[in-house]
Amino acid sequence: MEKEYDYIVVGTGPGGATVAKELTATKKRVLMIEYGPRLNVTGFMKIGRSKVFRDDDNHLLHSEEDIWIGRARMLGGSSYVAMGNAVTPPDSILNEWGIDLSNELESARKDLRVNLIPESFVGPATRKINQGAFSLGWEMKPTPKCVDFNKCKACGMCMFGCSHGAKWTTLEFIEDAMKNGADLLLDTEVKRVTHQNGKATGVIAVQGKDQIDLHTRNVVLAAGGIGTPIILQNSDINEAGRGLALDIFQTTYGYSDFIGMKNEIILATYLEKHIEEKALFAAPYMYLPILVAMYSKDQRSAQMNLFNQMKLFLESTRVNTKRLLGMMTKIRDERTGRVMPDGRIHKTVTEWDKAKLGEAHEINKQILIAAGAKPETIFHTAYESGHPACTAAIGEIIDRNQETQIKGLFVSDASAFPTPLGIPPILTIVALSKRLANHLISSQS
Repeated sequence: MEKEYDYIVVGTGPGGATVAKELTATKKRVLMIEYGPRLNVTGFMKIGRSKVFRDDDNHLLHSEEDIWIGRARMLGGSSYVAMGNAVTPPDSILNEWGIDLSNELESARKDLRVNLIPESFVGPATRKINQGAFSLGWEMKPTPKCVDFNKCKACGMCMFGCSHGAKWTTLEFIEDAMKNGADLLLDTEVKRVTHQNGKATGVIAVQGKDQIDLHTRNVVLAAGGIGTPIILQNSDINEAGRGLALDIFQTTYGYSDFIGMKNEIILATYLEKHIEEKALFAAPYMYLPILVAMYSKDQRSAQMNLFNQMKLFLESTRVNTKRLLGMMTKIRDERTGRVMPDGRIHKTVTEWDKAKLGEAHEINKQILIAAGAKPETIFHTAYESGHPACTAAIGEIIDRNQETQIKGLFVSDASAFPTPLGIPPILTIVALSKRLANHLISSQS
């Protein structure tokens, strides 16, 4: 006999894992379904080229118009490869949304053990950037992190999994949920939500070559800003997928004669004032040499032939991160993109977006030069993104309780954002998911 569940939660990133943890704490019967595998490895060679970052054709994910899009599909979702940033959204954005998340944000900061990065963990090149910004009248603030700095080794490899167990991930929430009785399916793709007479009845999923038909009256989609709208469209909610925003960013680099950011913790500080005043999130940033070469040339190595891959490798040997300084800035890009039911993504950089990115580049350039970068060495990378959002927005696809037109079908990830954040979103997703869990628990108690 098929096991009965009160809720099926699709996705185990910051949204899904939070909902599952909160619901199982009140004895709700929960099944978590994850598209990807459980990873037990860390590091660039094992994670950077993993299929969890790639599309179904094994290519790095990008829009049809060639904007790079970061997405991680494994147990723990984006939390596994995020940089541990836990920035609180400004009141101006929450007021724009018309949502009070103050209690949930406080609870999220407690659960994630958010703390400011200690001064001793801010690398010398980042401190030089901080000084450069200060000389221009801008103060770089220490970044709130969900990192245990008693365990952190300051290796600068947060984006490839934390090998020291210092960074919080949703694996912690998943373990709590499973201790409270939740079940978990890995390597399982939910295709659509079944419904009858306007009410959810379950999900249809594929595991390997097998189709699975699971029944429940309540489904929470937390498959991310790209995965969730695809499932919604395949479940007859055709308006989903529109209004995609990505928090597009670009990195500005410059070479110094005396210092570089190699192996430093990136995004250790940020220009807090610019979030409110300019809608920009600017912070010191550095890639591995191979990635600096790839992104500066706007090349997708997974699609290049062997000759071009070797050429890119040789170019990367000329990237001296011991002398390279970097500043990255995210913007709140316009909601002009669309996720299609077949997974294709349409997203362009609008003229407004280009103007904001140009403004950001000039600010970054000024800071890097003030920090000691030689003006003639300044360059920037291709457009990138890592926060797909707004594709099942509150007030459009879901109501204020995060429920769709199909009763019992809810959304709890960045796709629910009414407008883009333009800052690291994990803390906000956790808070929004706590809000949903509180609603579900109170309405069915």
